[in-house]
Amino acid sequence: MAELSVTGARWIRAENDARIASGLVQDVGMPQALANILASRGITREQVALWLDPKIRDLMPDPSSLSDMDTAASRLAEAVMAGEKIGVFGDYDVDGACSAALIHGVLTSLGVEVSVHIPDRFLEGYGPNLPALMKLKEQGCGLIVTVDCGITAHKPVEAAVNSGVEVIIIDHHIPGPDLPRVAAVVNPNRLDDDGSLGHLAAAGVTFLVMVALVRHLRGMGFFDDGREAPDLMAELDLVALATVADVVPLTGLNRAFVRSGLAVMGRRQRAGLAALADCGRMDTAPDTHALGFILGPRINAGGRIGQSHLGVDLLIARDTIKAQAIAIELDQLNTQRRTIDQGVADAAIASIPVADGQPAPAFVMAVGEDWHQGVIGIAASRLKDHFNRPAAVVSLISDSEGRIEGKASARSIAPFKLGEAIISAVQEGLLLAGGGHDMAAGFTLDPDKREAFEASMIARAEKAFGADGPIRENRVDSGLAAGHCSLDLLTWIDRAGPWGVGFPEPLFMLENTAINPVRVIGKDGSHRAFRISDATGSVDGVAFRVAGTPLAGALDGAGDGSRFDLLGRLNRNNFNGREKVQFILTDLRQSNV
Repeated sequence: MAELSVTGARWIRAENDARIASGLVQDVGMPQALANILASRGITREQVALWLDPKIRDLMPDPSSLSDMDTAASRLAEAVMAGEKIGVFGDYDVDGACSAALIHGVLTSLGVEVSVHIPDRFLEGYGPNLPALMKLKEQGCGLIVTVDCGITAHKPVEAAVNSGVEVIIIDHHIPGPDLPRVAAVVNPNRLDDDGSLGHLAAAGVTFLVMVALVRHLRGMGFFDDGREAPDLMAELDLVALATVADVVPLTGLNRAFVRSGLAVMGRRQRAGLAALADCGRMDTAPDTHALGFILGPRINAGGRIGQSHLGVDLLIARDTIKAQAIAIELDQLNTQRRTIDQGVADAAIASIPVADGQPAPAFVMAVGEDWHQGVIGIAASRLKDHFNRPAAVVSLISDSEGRIEGKASARSIAPFKLGEAIISAVQEGLLLAGGGHDMAAGFTLDPDKREAFEASMIARAEKAFGADGPIRENRVDSGLAAGHCSLDLLTWIDRAGPWGVGFPEPLFMLENTAINPVRVIGKDGSHRAFRISDATGSVDGVAFRVAGTPLAGALDGAGDGSRFDLLGRLNRNNFNGREKVQFILTDLRQSNV
């Protein structure tokens, strides 16, 4: 194998047990290429049936296995029985919106009046704040449930409790050493839980709470008079969307949530998601790509640059006309968001002083004045991808009293656990506040502590990556011939999904191929289309958003008779009613065959 590709990556072939792969072909009849992939990822002959058809009933844990679950469900059941008004405080991202819409839908179907508050990203910031909690209290909410937030909001939550409000926290973010003193904290990442459900999105945790609630209500005789129980399975479209959009691992129960949720979404029974799918010009059945790149960004756009409540409003809308109006507004906001985030990302990348030929620091942090807070997370992701380093983007803003603070979003690469590092920095006094997951986090920075914080993060990253630093690696899941890229193989790939974080979509290597002709496509000329040929046949190929990159340079010069090894994934291309298989190029290198 050549050492490095044109993008500077090392290709690593996945290893598998040939006997297991052959057994999968024999038992199920799947193509050899897919069998190689599943075998390399540890799927055995005994597991394959459940893997290909994950069912919630087979993977669902007893909700009571989570700490405080029974306490939370019991208190919610009492509120339902007594007809109490319940407040819901959610986050402004997709997971928060879906979690809030989920609990709103279940509780209202049980006859409960629910008031939902989603904080304004710019005026209120992340997580529960005391004025908003008090407003919910003033609206008659004696019980408030926080979803996808609250685990680190000790002061405002405890102040609300001291005022006479009861609070239940449903979250999945990594907690600090102490939990807020509230009625119940349901979080699978609590230190006193076993962590087996720590991969769930907040909407997944919220779903478990709703299951426990209905079970408690049954035990209290709530449904004995013929009252209909809520259809919890109908809420799985929300769980699926949140699970994919929040980039949590698609393993275990999450796979069943997403598989079942996609089926629910395909029935277009939720007015808001149906309207948003139409705005996004989704003309095929929903899949994880649609959740992560069509629906998710549009729902997020409200919290990023518009009104934070728009996402929840869309998801709970029952009137088709209202849902269409909100969907159109979110679609327009998303278009604006793309322009803004591109500008911030370009500025962030340009601000990192890296000398020619020298590697970037193990942790990179871009700081700018008044960068739009709604897009710094996207900019951090692009900064991470550009430098192949954990990255943070900090926007320096003035508070109401003229003090400068840095509002930041950060993204990581394995094995650097970003959430733990941010929480440690808070505990060490290097940050004013912060928290998050292994791969994503947010924090507030005192500019005077910038250098000390950055040095601490660089030291942590160097320790995580070792002396050589992070090396960009592309996993080759299986070899494949151009003539064997077929719709039948794609059908099997779909059946083995969902694919995502923790179980990434397979990348195939096409060896010793010719690429000709290469065409520049797209309104801005940023894409390339070409025909890939080898001894077995040919297949259409496309490379998206490559203008100005080494990939474009290699493709544009490919007509000189050179032979290439190609790395990419298979995709369905529907055009003029005709469906064809297409190879989406990720990377290439000169062939040495």
